[in-house]
Amino acid sequence: MSEVLPDSDAGDLDASRSRASLDSLLADALTSDYPINAPKVPARKRSLLFAAACATVVTMVLGIALTQNRAQSQQNSATRIALLDRVKASDSRVGSLEKLVATAQYDLQAAEKAKLAGTSLGKAAQKKLARLRFAAGFTDVVGNGVRVTVSDGVDDLTLKPGAAQPGRILDRDLQMIANGLWQAGASAVSINNRRLTATSAIRAAGEAILVDYRPLNPPYVVLAIGPDADALAGKFRDNQAGLLLEQLARAYSVVWTLETIGQTKILAATTSFGGN
Repeated sequence: MSEVLPDSDAGDLDASRSRASLDSLLADALTSDYPINAPKVPARKRSLLFAAACATVVTMVLGIALTQNRAQSQQNSATRIALLDRVKASDSRVGSLEKLVATAQYDLQAAEKAKLAGTSLGKAAQKKLARLRFAAGFTDVVGNGVRVTVSDGVDDLTLKPGAAQPGRILDRDLQMIANGLWQAGASAVSINNRRLTATSAIRAAGEAILVDYRPLNPPYVVLAIGPDADALAGKFRDNQAGLLLEQLARAYSVVWTLETIGQTKILAATTSFGGN
């Protein structure tokens, strides 16, 4: 026997069936767009793929950077070589010109001597010119000499490339040595065979030291001539310059020597420009 449901219960049943049909239709639509059986990539594999992609990008960037850096380095090297060649050529021309100047100076002095030797007035003028040239440093000087040799201290191996090296001799150190020799009574002074005058310039250009705009190479040899070499050496050791060298030797291992060398010769200066 069939059971007859009340009208209200029959309406609820129909509504429930309608909702079930809609839910089934929606599920079918979603299932058709996103298949349940689609393959899934594990999270660990995705991480590895992402890391590999990043590594590839980084490798490409580094390769480009290295290529550009190598090209820039080659260009810098070529520029440096070209500049060195220009400096060497200029230095050679300056050396040739200085020899010409020295020859012209000796020829001028010989001509003056021949021209002025005939009269007493000319002889007096010649003596005056000789005193002026001696005071200005434009005549050779021969006499008892003192030699001061100084070189850089041992570089600190812990310093980074390009860092300041406290054991390096500076231009002001050579200025102090030259002034100390003058103060001790020297009548003529030269550094690495370059005669100093009242207008000589001792300066720095990067790591190089220049005397009258010509570079010097260590060790630096400073010659001085005076009336009494022993007294000159003693006064130099006791004055400010000698004390400075002692301090540099203790603090920074700077190597220096002071010695008398007997009869020596300091050549005349060949330039008159400069200034400290």
